[in-house]
Order: sequence, then structure tokens, then C-alpha cells
Amino acid sequence: MSNQKKRKDMEPACTWSLLCEEKAASSSLASYSQKELADYREIFRKHLKEKYLKIGVDKCYHHGKHIESRLLLVKEHGISEKTPCGIPQQDHFIEMEHVFDPDEEGFSSSQTVVIEGCAGIGKTAVVHKFMFDWAAGMVTPGRFDCLIYLNCREISHISNLSAADLITNTFQDINVPIWDIILAYPEKLLFILDGFPELQYPVSVQEENLSGNPQEKKPVETILFSFVRKKLFPESSLLITARPTSMKKLHTLLKQPIQAEILWFSDAEKRAYFLSQFSGANVAMRVLCSLQESEGLDIMSSLPIVSWMLCSVLQLQGDGDRSLMRSLQTMTDMYLFYFSKCLKTLKGISVWKGQSCLWGLCSLAAEGLQNQRVLFEVSDLRKHGIGVYDTHCVFLNYFLKKAEGHVNVYTFLHFSFQEFLTAVFYALKNDSSWMFFDQVGKTWQELFQQYGKGFSSLTIQFLFGLLHKAKGKAVETTFGRKVSPGLREELLKWTEREIKDKSSRLQIEPMDLFHCLYEIQEEEYAKRIIDDLQSIILLQPTYTKMDILAMSFCLKSSHSHLSVSLKCQHLLGFEEEERATAFMPPALTPNQSFQLCTLPVSRLHLFCQALCNPCCKIKDLKLIFCHLTASCGRDLSFVFETNQYLTDLEFVKNTLEDSGMKFLCEGLKQPKCVIHTLRFYRCLISPASCGELAAVLTTSRWLTELEFSETKLEASALKLLCEGLKDPNCKLQKLKLCASLLPESSEIVCKYLASVLICNPNLTELDLSENPLGDTGVKYLCEGLRHSNCKLEKLDLSTCYLTDVSCLELSSFLQVSQTLKELFVFANSLGDMGVQHLCEGLRHTKGIIENLVLSECSLSATCCEPLAQVLRSTRSLTRLLLINNRIEDLGLKLLCEGLKQPDCQLKDLALWTCHLTGACCQDLCNALYTNEHLRDLDLSDNALGDKGMQVLCEGLKHPCCKLQTLWLAECHLTDACCGALASVLNRNETLTLLDLSGNDLKDFGVQMLCDALIHPICKLQTFYIDTDHLHEETFRKMEALKTSKPGITW
Repeated sequence: MSNQKKRKDMEPACTWSLLCEEKAASSSLASYSQKELADYREIFRKHLKEKYLKIGVDKCYHHGKHIESRLLLVKEHGISEKTPCGIPQQDHFIEMEHVFDPDEEGFSSSQTVVIEGCAGIGKTAVVHKFMFDWAAGMVTPGRFDCLIYLNCREISHISNLSAADLITNTFQDINVPIWDIILAYPEKLLFILDGFPELQYPVSVQEENLSGNPQEKKPVETILFSFVRKKLFPESSLLITARPTSMKKLHTLLKQPIQAEILWFSDAEKRAYFLSQFSGANVAMRVLCSLQESEGLDIMSSLPIVSWMLCSVLQLQGDGDRSLMRSLQTMTDMYLFYFSKCLKTLKGISVWKGQSCLWGLCSLAAEGLQNQRVLFEVSDLRKHGIGVYDTHCVFLNYFLKKAEGHVNVYTFLHFSFQEFLTAVFYALKNDSSWMFFDQVGKTWQELFQQYGKGFSSLTIQFLFGLLHKAKGKAVETTFGRKVSPGLREELLKWTEREIKDKSSRLQIEPMDLFHCLYEIQEEEYAKRIIDDLQSIILLQPTYTKMDILAMSFCLKSSHSHLSVSLKCQHLLGFEEEERATAFMPPALTPNQSFQLCTLPVSRLHLFCQALCNPCCKIKDLKLIFCHLTASCGRDLSFVFETNQYLTDLEFVKNTLEDSGMKFLCEGLKQPKCVIHTLRFYRCLISPASCGELAAVLTTSRWLTELEFSETKLEASALKLLCEGLKDPNCKLQKLKLCASLLPESSEIVCKYLASVLICNPNLTELDLSENPLGDTGVKYLCEGLRHSNCKLEKLDLSTCYLTDVSCLELSSFLQVSQTLKELFVFANSLGDMGVQHLCEGLRHTKGIIENLVLSECSLSATCCEPLAQVLRSTRSLTRLLLINNRIEDLGLKLLCEGLKQPDCQLKDLALWTCHLTGACCQDLCNALYTNEHLRDLDLSDNALGDKGMQVLCEGLKHPCCKLQTLWLAECHLTDACCGALASVLNRNETLTLLDLSGNDLKDFGVQMLCDALIHPICKLQTFYIDTDHLHEETFRKMEALKTSKPGITW
């Protein structure tokens, strides 16, 4: 063991190496010879191998043969910046057998592997196969001595236990010194946590209760948490399986895990599975053909559990139910179909007897879920009306099985069966003839909130599905009882209230809500719910085809003008060999139509179907990590042809293939396309694709804004774009090229853009920020800016490596421009001389400059005299930003002279981090006495102090002061100035926002301000203040203030 390598990132203080050394020195372990230790380890290995070899092939759906052991690696936390623009170039896969393989240096690639997947995907099956293969010596040879398998659901009901209990239970059949040997070789252990639960308590609460002592008894969730946080057995490895709902908290707890997703059945795997389940290939193929007739069922059957259920019932009753299969669209349909068909298999027993059995299973399932139990003894079954004789009935074998390693203990064939039957229980619970209510006391609302799952709970999704009006008859026929009257309306109204409540809505994952709405299959209701949402943001690392189907159902008929963001990094369940059959645009030639038909169906196909619905009113669409293939481009182009509401389209971190861009641009050129804004953020795009975009610019009547941000464009690409911009038919008004020019081509690009400005009078905004233009580039650009055809209103040259030399060119432009309203040149080393040049142009301008941004331009007080002259002479200037310049008190004194002039119309002045002190406050105060136009003043991060603030408050109280927002964050203020501020709040009728964050205000000062806020004259609506250190009494006063003035926010 001393020669074995340790993990590089393991903290020595908490490693089990120290414990092992102590154990080796102890009398108990020292009494064993090396041969004895080796023999015991071999006994452990042999015991577990014999145990896991018995797993064999699962009775449910033959996981060992048909579930793919290839996993998709999920890269959620940080796409590698080594790839161009940080874009993942392709999906990465790993075989299950290699997840614990060492890296090139001989270290384990990770000590923790998380296998994620939805219900029924085969997580347990994959883990069982891994255990079987380990026992057979086919995976990780020599890496692990012991695999400790823990079914998290089976132990979840236990009040307290220890890690030692879990380990000894694994070896309960052998009589050897287990504990000493286990502790000696912790790095040889693999703990398998199957079915990791969604954590009930906040992480902070859990951290306080963790223990690294394997002998200490703790609640089950705490023990599992201790394993995940590496408090228990830090040198051991972990293999965790979890549903996506559990992953939301789980992934924040793990240190550099391998996170992988189980793949759905591919078409080939599904075909192989069905062929293996039927005696004749013709029967299997007929069933597969029937699946394809129902889009929902075809997608669902890619889940192994659904394929198993279908084959099970069709084997029992032949394939005569294929016509009924076409109506199966949802998971609720599928489970109801399974249970109803199983009921029809009864022979020699009345249907009522079968229904009675199902009723008992429903209450058993609900009680188990309420108490976190999945294992049931015979007494539990009896309590719910299931007799002992029933346990031997073939009928019950369709739903229950004997638990492994237990005598007369049963569990549901699959956990989703228990969840479905629980939903049935709550759907029928209010029926007066129901039995066993006393055992299950929760209402469906309490179930909804259990563990904070809400809409993500599969039980809740089933409940939605059971309440669909058309399913009432099937539910009654199967379970012998009617759905509770009024429950449907109650659930739907409750859901509407949850969505309308802002605090509740923020906690809802939209995709979970979509699944609930898809299960109930009522478009009008889905429309009402979705219309209450303003934006839908879907940023999970993986989504399945079922997710996209549910989302598409909900969005296709939305009446509200939604903003949708969809992360397309990993979309599972889509087949490249599928062929497109829909969306044939009428304008295409026969040859083009043939090419479109033979393209594979894209991963956006279902979503695009929804967008093509005439009722879909999505206005703003953002596609993240969407690899724009020819198929994706084709499907999106059909959207442009039909959708009259989609006006904004943004691609974020996309690889834009030329073929995809070609189809996309064909759609953008269609007369019916109403896209106004097209954005590309950190995308990979070729010159050829820019040529296609140039053609769009010459034909589109609606495209008015084109933006590239951090999307590196070659000079040849920009030359093509500029040719399109110069076309007389180009209607573009805003062009943004932020951080998108290459250093070696920036100057030549400025020449191209100058030619555009000369030819295109429609262009009103040009953003070239964060590009290395330099003074030479600006010189070329100004040749176009000075031309009489140039009608630019906004120019952004921030962070463009400019000096005072560029300001001479810009000054000459300002003197002739009659349209420029906004000039951004922040984060350039202009210096005082550069600003003097700009001011020269501004004083003699024919234009109407309104917004001048000179932040971070290496300025001092010297530049303030010419700026003050501009304030005196230019009535149009309303906004001046000088953030992070060394203006100092002298500079502000000069500016205030300009502010006091009657022609000064400045409304917004930002002096954040300008090295001001309290000495400047008298000058500001004097300016406020006379200036009635200033509305927004930012003095944050300046050492004004209490005395300075007291002086400034005199100006704030003056009737001429019309200030609305005042920013005083980090201005070295204490309670001593709060009296003066309170007097301002009592008198000033215009101030609506006050920022005092980052100051040393205590309870006394804050309470004084609260008293002033109550005054009727005070109109303050937003009040920023640090509250971490305040006492309870102050909080009560703040809460009382919210009651008396409901509109105020902290």
C-alpha cells in the first residue's frame, strides 16, 4: 500500500492514509500478517463477486443486453476556453467500463462519477451491469477490492444509521474482521449510491451536521451528504446515480466529478430490443411501425421502461391493441395502458377482485412515498387490503417483486410504478368509498411541496395527466372509481396562482412545468399558464427529446410575446437517420425540395414545428450551443416563412456551418420573414456564410439590426458584409461588431466601413468597441464619418486603443456632423489633451450631441475646464460619464461652474471613483441651488465623509433641486450624516432612488432614515442599504415601512 499513488488534490489532514497508518500500528490490525490481510481481502472480493454475479439479467427489461453502456459526458461547468470561442465542437462519450480508468500519469481521472438520467432510462440497470462486469473481472481489474452497493431509496426510511452499518450489511453473510480490513485499504473501495435523493434541507444546514466518523449514527440524508462531501472515506471512490431533479443541488457539492448521462435507446437498439421480445420478426416490426404512427409514443418508447411495458402487455394479449397504441401520447397514457391491460389478464378471478388489488397498491404506494419507503413487509400489504395469498398471484407479479436479500419483503417492479399509483391515489382520494385514508394523511398540495419538488415530481406530472377529461373513463374502468370531482379545476387554479406569484415562479424550472402541462394535454389551459410568463430560460446542460416535445406542445399556441432562451448543448434521443417529412416551403424548386426531403431531421425539428404554429407568438429567441447544421438551418428557415411574430434571433456560442447558414439565409430573404434583429455572440462563422448574410442585407425589408459580439470575422468576411451594406436596398440601421475584428485586419476593415458610411444613409448606429482599431483605423473611419451622406446617431469606440491623435480626427467629424447624438470612447488613453480636442469639436458642432461617455480615459482636473465650456455652450448635452478618472475636487469645482449656467441642460452626471473628498460638496451644493435639470447624480466610491454629506444635503433640500436618483455607495458615511439625509427625505419630493450601500450605517442611522421615509412628502421607491449587521428591531421597522408604503424596495 505504501507504494500506491495518492490523488493529487487530496487534503492530507483528512485522508484515510493517516487513519490506515494508525490502524496498522494498532494492536488489532498489527496482529494480522500481510498474508492474512491479503487472504481476507480475497475473501471479500470473492464474496462480492459471487453476490453480484447472481444479478444476471434483470427480469424487467433485460438491461444487460440492450441498454447502451456508452455514456454522454456532460460539460456543464465551464466549456474549455481552448476551443474556439469556448464552443464545444462535438459530444464526447465514454464507455461505462472506463469511467474509473487512470489518466496518463496513473492517477484516477476522477474519484466521483455521477450517472444522470430520467425515470426509466436504466440507471440501476447500468450500475448492475457494471457490478456484474466487475465481478466477472471485465472492468477496473485491480482497481477495487470492494463494491459497496447502497440503494438510497431502500434505506431512506431509516431514522438513524452509520456508515459502518451500511458496510457490515454488505458482508452480513461472512464471519471475518470486516472493519479493520476495510479501514486499512479505503482507496480500494467503491461506494455505489443508487437513486440519490433530492436533498430536503439547504446545503448550509447539512454542512453543520456532517461527520467523518464511520461509527457515528446520523440521519440517512446526512450520511449520504457526508459521502458526497468526502467527509466519510475521502480516499474511496463514488458512483452515484440520480434523476435530474436531484442533480440541481448535488452537482454543487461534488469536487471535479465525471458527470455523464445515460443515452436513450437509439432506433437500432429499440429495434433489437423489440425483435428479442417477440417470437416472430414480423410481429415485432408491425409493432415498431405502429409506434411510428404516434409521435409521442415513438419518442416515449426510446425509454427502456416504456419499451418493456409495451412488450410485456403485447406479449400477453397479442398485437391486437395496436390501434389503441396510436392514442398513447403521454407517460400517463402509457402507464394507464399498462395497468389496464394487466387487469384484463385475470383468469378465474373477478375484475372487482383485481381492482381491489389495485386500490390496495395505490394506498400502499402513497403511504410508502409519504414515509420514504420502497420496501414493504407482508403486514404492510395486509393493512392495505392485499392478502398474503395475493402475493403469489401472477397478477401481482406485474407490479411487485420480492426485494433482493430479504424474506417476504416486497417492492414495486420500478419506482415509477409507485409514483404513478400514488398519483392515482390522490386523483381518487376524495371518493367516499375509498379505504385506508387514515394511513395516508397528506393532501395533494402537501405532496406537491414535498422536498420542494413541485412540478418536477413525477407523481405530480402523473396527477396532471390523470385529470385530463378524456382519461376519466379509462381510470374508472381500471381502478373502479371516478376521479375526484372538482380536483381538476382545483389543481389548475392552484397552478395559475403559483405561476402568477413572482416568488414561486422564480423557483420553478420551466421544463418541469411543461411536462405537467403536456401530460394534461389541454391546449387552452397550457396557453393560459404560459401567457403568464414573460420569459422562458432553459439552460440545463441536457434536454431529452421528450423535453423538447413537452416544450413544443406548450409554446406552440402561446398568445403572449415571449422571450425564449434554449441551451442546445446536449439534446438526447434524436436520430440522425430520421428523414424530414414536413415543412415544404412552396417557393422551392423540385430539385431544392428533394434536397430538403433527404436532409436528416434536426434536433430543433420539434421546436420549429411549434414555432411554425400560427398561434405561436414567441418574439425573442436565443439559441445557445446550437450546432447550426444544414438540417437546423432548413427547419429555422421554414419558421421565418410562416411565423409573423418572431423578430429577434440570437445565436450564442454556435458553430455555424456554411450549409446551415445558407438555408438560414434563404429563410431570412423570404418576403414573409419579419426578423428585425440578428445577433451572433461568440460564434464560429466563415467568410462564405458572411457572403450569404450580405445577400440577406440586399433583400430583407425588415432586418434593421445586425450584431456580432466576440465573433472573430476575417477581413474577407467583413468585405463581403460591407458590399451588402452598400447596396441601395439595404435597410440596416444598427451594425455592431464588438470584439469581432482581428488585430491584423482592423485598419483595412475601417476602410471598408468608411465606404459603407459614404454609401448608406440608413445606418444610424455603429459599435466597434473592444477592437484594436488604433489611431490609424479611426483616421480611415473618419473619412466616412465626415461625409455628408453619413447619418450616424450613435458611435461606440470604447476600448479601441485610441490616443489623443484619434481625438483630432473625431473633433473634425463632430464639427460637421448634424446627426450624432451619442459618443462612447471610454477605456481609451485619450488624456486631457484628447478631451480638449473633442471639446473643441463639440463647441463648434452643428450636431445635437446628447450622451458623452469619457469613463476610464486617463483624465485629470485639467480636462474639466473645456468640459465646463461645453456644458455652457451645448444645450443638447444631457448625459456625461466621467467614471474612474482622477477628476479630484478641483476638477469638480470647474465642472460645477458649467452646471450653474442657465444653458446647461445636463440630466445625468456620473463621477464614480473620481478621487473626490468632502471638500467638493460645497461646489456641488451651490450647483444644485440653481440647476433644475440634473436628475441622476452618481458619487459612489468617493471619500465624501459625513461632513461633506451634510453640506451636500443643503443643496438636496433646495426647491430648485429636482434630483431623482442619488448614488452614494462606499462614500465613507456613518450614522452622523443620517440626520441630514433624513431632513432631505422629509423635504425633497422628487428623489425616488437612494443608494447608501457599502457605508458604515448602524441601527440608529437606519432607523432615523426609516422614520423619514414614512413622511408623506417622501417619494423614495428604491433604497439600497447593507442589512447584514442590523438588529431585529431595525428589521421590524423596515418591514413596517413596507406595509405603510407598499411600493418601496430595499
